[in-house]
Amino acid sequence: VAFSPTGQLLASGGLDGRVCVWQVVSHALIYVFSGQSAVLSIAWLEDSEQLVCRMQDGTIAHLVILASSIKLEGFWAHPYPVERLAYSHNQLASGAHGEVKIWLRASGSSWTFQTSLSPPRPSSYTTAHEIVLTSLHWTSAPSHPSVLLATYMSHGIVAFDAQTGARIGAAHVPGRIADACLSRDGRLLVVSNMLTGFELFELKGLVEIEALYCFKQKIQARMPLPVRFLHGDHAIIGGTSDGRINIWDV
Repeated sequence: VAFSPTGQLLASGGLDGRVCVWQVVSHALIYVFSGQSAVLSIAWLEDSEQLVCRMQDGTIAHLVILASSIKLEGFWAHPYPVERLAYSHNQLASGAHGEVKIWLRASGSSWTFQTSLSPPRPSSYTTAHEIVLTSLHWTSAPSHPSVLLATYMSHGIVAFDAQTGARIGAAHVPGRIADACLSRDGRLLVVSNMLTGFELFELKGLVEIEALYCFKQKIQARMPLPVRFLHGDHAIIGGTSDGRINIWDV
């Protein structure tokens, strides 16, 4: 499920291929879209009239809410289920397994392929591990106005110039990254590490990370737990394997 930026609409997607859009105040179901593949997640764009869905069959669906109907556009993106999406202005980053692609959309037009990003470089620590993308984040740097930050389960953090697709920085993180969240100012990155718990890092120039704190978390289950910033990036909320919710003051 995902709330629209204004909080007035709620979109839900299911394994049955349906996307439903609800009015929050009235609880009314106003739109339904039925597809042929399971909906894995939904993300609203910068307004409350457009949303994108990542699908199990490797396609990306783009829904535009009109006055009395929904306009649907879709395209095939990956030969695997689309596992990650990140949107910024007119660029959409998608990730599936070890693939990362960037799509470009001009005003009122369809999405077009921009570039495909190279996989992480192997090292003596990672040659035996499969490349699995776990999160995507948009940020910027003084010399790179559009940067895509990608985390991988066993291959650390990699920063790409989104205009050229060039790799501009990387950092190794011991353990197995299941999820990550970047603060809105691009300075802090919180990581869900299946071997150590939740870890907070400071990003320095996209090429260096400094470990700040490790939040105590039960990791015996080795589960891929989600983690997010909240309260204006002043707090962190993380998933658990025992049904309890933990919130930490950054």
